Amino acid sequence: MNTRTIYMVLFVATSVFVNTVMTTAQTGNTISIVDESLAGKWVRMTQTGPVGLEFRADGVVEVDFGNDGGPDVESRYVIKNDTVLFSDREGAMCPEAGSYRIEGNDCYLSFDLVDDMCNGRIKMTMGFWTRPGFEELLEELSARLEKTADPELNLIRARIYLATGNAVNARADLDAYISHNNANARAYINRAGTRFPADMQGVVSDCGKAIELEPGNKNAWFLRGLAYYELGEKEKACSDFTRSAELGFSILRIAEEQRCR
Repeated sequence: MNTRTIYMVLFVATSVFVNTVMTTAQTGNTISIVDESLAGKWVRMTQTGPVGLEFRADGVVEVDFGNDGGPDVESRYVIKNDTVLFSDREGAMCPEAGSYRIEGNDCYLSFDLVDDMCNGRIKMTMGFWTRPGFEELLEELSARLEKTADPELNLIRARIYLATGNAVNARADLDAYISHNNANARAYINRAGTRFPADMQGVVSDCGKAIELEPGNKNAWFLRGLAYYELGEKEKACSDFTRSAELGFSILRIAEEQRCR
């Protein structure tokens, strides 16, 4: 795999990621990772089509590419506090286990890479997931917004839109949220993800603000690096990629070592 492909695959995985937990009573209860709230099916839209993810009570998670009712991959999972460890069964594409920090609420779920060197699993797992009945969730949130104009609801609706591949509506909701709360680094990262591929300067701006607010966020450094890369500012890009790898995006070292040395 060439370095540009690695960068773009990782972008698909991370451009819509954030792991802020919402706990307001209006928007549902925060998931307790140790109980059965995680169980059941979650869905998302990727550039190659819909994907379903179902956590079973017996410690198996099924991945359904195409979300057509037929599981394509089975992995074991173990949850410890706010981290989930995936271990593919023998013969699968990822010989080593991968760990992710997991957060969410009744409306969406998100995974943040902790440690994984399997590019395919990173691409499939990271990002937002929502429940199969997301149309009803969106209708309910829209009805609440008409009555309350609560920016926290804009943020949650934006993340459901991100899970379902609707970047335009997600950005509108993120604009509304950020206009009321300009101190949420992860909201800026979310909005940066909606700007690809047309507005690289906007990505740089949003990620720069996120880094000011949360200097240790590896996703902000990575996305800004990708934007710099697309703008032709390779030295700045490599500097940001290196920082992102230092903060935990270890798979980036493969691409960074080849392209940026």
